[in-house]
Amino acid sequence: MDTASWERLLAEQFPKLASEGFHIVEQASRRYNCIAYAAGDTTDWWWPGRYWPPWATVNHKIESLEELFAGLDYGECDDDSFEAGYEKVVLYVSFGRFEHAARQVPTGRWRSKMGRGPLIEHLSPESLAGGVYGSPTAYMRRPAIVSGTSA
Repeated sequence: MDTASWERLLAEQFPKLASEGFHIVEQASRRYNCIAYAAGDTTDWWWPGRYWPPWATVNHKIESLEELFAGLDYGECDDDSFEAGYEKVVLYVSFGRFEHAARQVPTGRWRSKMGRGPLIEHLSPESLAGGVYGSPTAYMRRPAIVSGTSA
């Protein structure tokens, strides 16, 4: 599927994306998914039944996804606001099951790997609300890892 086709499909599935604006950062890939991307891995597909870290309960409940990110040193936080010095993720739930995770980038915008589709950048977690991923339900953060610094 070409870029224009993905853009149309995503705008149809997530009505707020079209009104708020988004752009494709990386073309479609089956190599990794949203959970892996939010966790910082672009080489594996993280999902119960495929790969799931040993520290997290293997099920589709939000608590399992929170355990996964807690094992990566994320802790709960209040909202999606940008906080200098922190990396944030948002976790989405639909009908009692987690469906998606997105990661905030240093500009304050958010990036989402759209299943087997492209990696996109969007304005906020609410950009995907009301679509197939459900609603943004939990926000987590950890101190940003700063590379290239010395003591």
